[in-house]
Parts: sequence; structure tokens; C-alpha cells
Amino acid sequence: MGPGPLVIRILFVEKDTASSAQLVPSLERNGYEVAEARTQRQALNRIGVQRPDMLILNVASFGAAGYRVCDSVRSRLDDVPAILLLEEGHAAAGRGADAFMLPPFTPRKLLFRVRKVDEKIKRRELRAGPLVLDIDSRTLRKGGEVRQLRPKETDLLAYLMRNPGKVLKRQELMREVWDTEYYGDTRTLSVHVCWLRVHIEDDPRSPQFLRTVRGVGYRFEVPKASRSA
Repeated sequence: MGPGPLVIRILFVEKDTASSAQLVPSLERNGYEVAEARTQRQALNRIGVQRPDMLILNVASFGAAGYRVCDSVRSRLDDVPAILLLEEGHAAAGRGADAFMLPPFTPRKLLFRVRKVDEKIKRRELRAGPLVLDIDSRTLRKGGEVRQLRPKETDLLAYLMRNPGKVLKRQELMREVWDTEYYGDTRTLSVHVCWLRVHIEDDPRSPQFLRTVRGVGYRFEVPKASRSA
């Protein structure tokens, strides 16, 4: 079995308990993992424990302090997509966000915007267990380590991570990653697999993520011990 679909982690910063009780269940029913924060301090503590993939912040719920709270939280998450819930007449404040909403704040409207931002996240970042691949910057995070990948290393790892648990033939990988129909020599693929194993495996000589299927190709999977990482 592969690592399963990417689960987007959302930090929902909302002072009004009744409002979050209305909005959050819809997100969770649709497969999103939601951590809630009622205050600026709680939000910053949440970020310190686990960095979210997306921020939803109800600026309006904090009244006059809303934009101060917004600036403080977003300064810690400058590269994380944000959806802001704003008061009527304050739409201009949402220009720096990936999306914004004006009243009435309904589960359906919020889910629509979350899904739009979700699409952007999944295009540029892939996760599998402890591995996080940022396709745009070609960086791989594993635990506390950050490694810069070569362009084809990035392309190959992205294709593998998008096809967890599947046996991928060498010919398919050459076609999809190198855009070639020539399969007479796949040494280039073998070399890139070796390079990737140095980056992603605890012991490249005994690979757990990127396994060889003899005579066929490779299979990418997340070891059971790493799935909760």
C-alpha cells in the first residue's frame, strides 16, 4: 500500500467559537485536517508545533485587533497560502492573500475557496510520510534536513510520489520524466535513482522508500514506521 492521498493541514484562526463550529465540520468531512486557534498566542503556538499547509484567518472575528493578529500570524507563515475572512467593505485588505471571503461566511463558500487553494498547493508541493517536495524551488525536506535537488531529480521524485504503491516500468519513467521513446539505455535513470536514494533513504544501500522491482522498474512507498512522521 502507498502513503495515500495528500492530506492538507489547515490552521483555522477564529475567535468566535460559534462561527468555527459552523465552518470547520464541513472541512473535516471533506478530508481536511483542521487545527483551531482562538487567540494570536494559540495560533503561534500551533505553528510552532506543526506548520500548516494552509491558513484560514477570520480577521473580522477579532474586531479592531483583527489586522494586528493577521499580520502577526502571517509573518510566521509568509510562504503558506492564506484565506482571509473580512468585514464588508474591507475587500482591499485581502489582496495579499490567496483568497478572501466577505459575509455571510457559509461552509459552502469556504469549502469552495479552500478547494481552489488546495489545487495550487498540490501542484507545487508533494508529501509522503516525512518527505516534502517543493517542486517550484526543487527542495526536499526530510525531518529537519533540507536538500536542493537537480531538475531531473525533482521531476523523477515528483512522478514517483504521485504514483505511490504502483510498479513503474523503466520505459514509463523514461517517457514521462525524460520525454523520450528510446529505451535502449536506461543508465541515466539508474543514476538518478541512486542520487534520489542518497537524499530520501536512511540507508541508500537498503532502500525503504524507492524499491527496485527486478526486471521491471521501481516502486515508491512510505515505510509503515514513517507514515506518522
